Amino acid sequence: MKKFALLVTALVLLIGLATADLGIYPVPETQGIVTSTSVNTVGNFASATDLSWRITDDPQGLPGVPVLEGSIYESTYTEDSQTHGVGLMLYDKELDVETSGQISGQWNIEATKQIAFVGIDGASVVSSDTIMVDGAAEIGVTDAFFICPFASSTQIFHPIFCNRAEAGSTIDMTVANVRTATTDRFVKLSADHPVEMNHDLRVTELVTDVPSVGMASAFIDVLIQEAMADEIFPNERIEYTEETTADGAITLFDKLMHYESGMVR
Repeated sequence: MKKFALLVTALVLLIGLATADLGIYPVPETQGIVTSTSVNTVGNFASATDLSWRITDDPQGLPGVPVLEGSIYESTYTEDSQTHGVGLMLYDKELDVETSGQISGQWNIEATKQIAFVGIDGASVVSSDTIMVDGAAEIGVTDAFFICPFASSTQIFHPIFCNRAEAGSTIDMTVANVRTATTDRFVKLSADHPVEMNHDLRVTELVTDVPSVGMASAFIDVLIQEAMADEIFPNERIEYTEETTADGAITLFDKLMHYESGMVR
């Protein structure tokens, strides 16, 4: 079989300085969830993770939504991996969920996953990951959210906004060497650090001259709606969608997806 190489690399940088995604302060009691999984087996395999997170500073609490007085953020993370038939499976995953306020370079949700698989008699491995962050806020005074004393000289009020970003990937392979990395940050101690979301998919050869075989796909969807200064109607709307799929003998599939939103970037 003639060997071929596939290279797909995408870097998506959103959004510009007009966007005022502030993030949200943590609640007084914070939590941390950490799991580490390592499996080496010949047989069947299944693993699933499902995280749903909602936080608001609305005085009425979460039941007060959708009549919003303040801000609200939601984030979800899912991962589902399973084999169809018997195969040699090497699976490693690290997951870290931190509800305290984070700064640039730190994450509220962080997950990495590595899969090496060889199916027996046509067996395959299917694995998917998704990450989503969604934020909305009413108008507020800039000084109340920033440590930087010069922030209000640029913009006295932060505008109303409603922003949503989602990214993910799926593989369905009989031979696979796959790595995913997933992060987001939206709970912060100040708005001096932007809201951020990342998802990376990398598919490579199992060993030299033995490509991964099957299907790999990755996507990102972004919706931005925002006013300006003290306006109450949307002045900006951005919709962005991208998806890349490869099917066959894959030597390299590398897709990096990055969303970043804030008054300071």
